[in-house]
Amino acid sequence: MKQNWERKHIADICEKASSNIAQNKLEGVDGEYPVYGASGFVQNVDFYQRDTEYIGIVKDGSGVGRVNTYPAYSSLLGTMQYILPKKGYLLQFVSYALKSLNLASFASGAAIPHIYFKDYGKCEISVPPLMEQSRIVAELDLLTGIIDKQKAQLKELDNLAQSIFYDMFGDPIENPKGWNVQLLKQHTTKIGSGATPKGGNESYKSEGIPLIRSLNVYNGTFKYKDLAHIDDEQAAALDNVILLSGDVLLNITGASVARCCIVPSDLVSGRVNQHVAILRPKDSLKSVFLCAQLISSGYQRKLLHDSKANGATREALTKSQLEGLPVIIPPLKLQQEFADKITAIASQKSAINLSMAETQKLLDYTMDKYFG
Repeated sequence: MKQNWERKHIADICEKASSNIAQNKLEGVDGEYPVYGASGFVQNVDFYQRDTEYIGIVKDGSGVGRVNTYPAYSSLLGTMQYILPKKGYLLQFVSYALKSLNLASFASGAAIPHIYFKDYGKCEISVPPLMEQSRIVAELDLLTGIIDKQKAQLKELDNLAQSIFYDMFGDPIENPKGWNVQLLKQHTTKIGSGATPKGGNESYKSEGIPLIRSLNVYNGTFKYKDLAHIDDEQAAALDNVILLSGDVLLNITGASVARCCIVPSDLVSGRVNQHVAILRPKDSLKSVFLCAQLISSGYQRKLLHDSKANGATREALTKSQLEGLPVIIPPLKLQQEFADKITAIASQKSAINLSMAETQKLLDYTMDKYFG
C-alpha cells in the first residue's frame, strides 16, 4: 500500500440515508425539484430531500447495485438509497469506490433482488489523503468524460438514422405517404422464440454456442456484455431457432419488450431464449428496413401498447400478435437505398464502439489500479 494510504471499510467513509417517496404518490404533484429513480429522471415536484450533491444506489429491483451521483435540491424514489460521504472523503472518490465493488453481486432475493448497506459496507478499500483523492477523481473523470462523449456520438448517429427513415418513409403507423401495408407474416419465413436450457443461469457455459437473451438486444444495437453460451447438447434442443444472417431480433417479454436489432454476423448459428423472437424477412422486406420500422417511435408505442393488451402481469407480445403486425412495404429499390445509408452509419458506429472499448479497457485498468 502506498505511503499515507489507509485501509478503510466502506462504512468508514460514507453513510446511508433512506427515502420514503413512492412514485404512485407523486401523481398530480408539480414543481421545480427533480426526483430520480432507477431509470433516471422521474418528474419534478415541489419538495426535495437533499440540499447538497449526493450518491444514489439502486437498492431494489431492476438495475440493483447501480451507482450514480445526483444534484443538490433533488430526491430519490424509495427503491433507491442515499449515500453520503463523511468528512475528509470526496463524493466522486466514494462514488468510484462503490462502482468498483460490483454491488449487484451483493443482491439477495429471487423475485425482487435487493442489496443492504450492512453487507457491502464491510468491504475494504485503500483510501489516500484528500489531495490524492482529488487527483484520482480527475484522472477517472477524464476517461469517463471521453466515454460519455462517445456515447453521445452514437446517440446522434441513431437519431440521424431515425431522421433518414422518417424523411424517406414517414411514420409507419400513420403512413402519410400511403405505402402498401401488409401483415408481417406475409413477408417473413419465420417468427418464433426459443427457450432457456434446464437449470437457467447455472447451465450456461464460459464458451460454446451463443445464446441471445433480452439483455443483449437494444434498439438498433446488439450488446455483447453478459452474452451467454451453451454446449452442443443444449443447442440441439433449440435447433428450431438457429440464427441466420439477416435475422431481426425482437424482445417479446418484460421491461425490455419491443427492443429490436439485427443479429450480428459473428453470432449466426447461435440461438435465442424464450424472451427473444426471431423475425426472418423474405426477399420482399429488407432486414435493415424492417428493424428501422420496428424501432421508430410510432411503432415502439404500438408494440408497448400491444404488449399490455393481454391482461398478463408483465408485458408480453404473442406469436399471433407478431404475425398480425401491419408493416409498410415500400418498393425494394427504396428499401435498398435506405439500407445503404444505414450501413454507412453503422460503419461509423462500429469505429466509435471500437474506440470506446479501448477507452473502457483503460478505465477498467485505472479503476483496478486504485481500487482493485
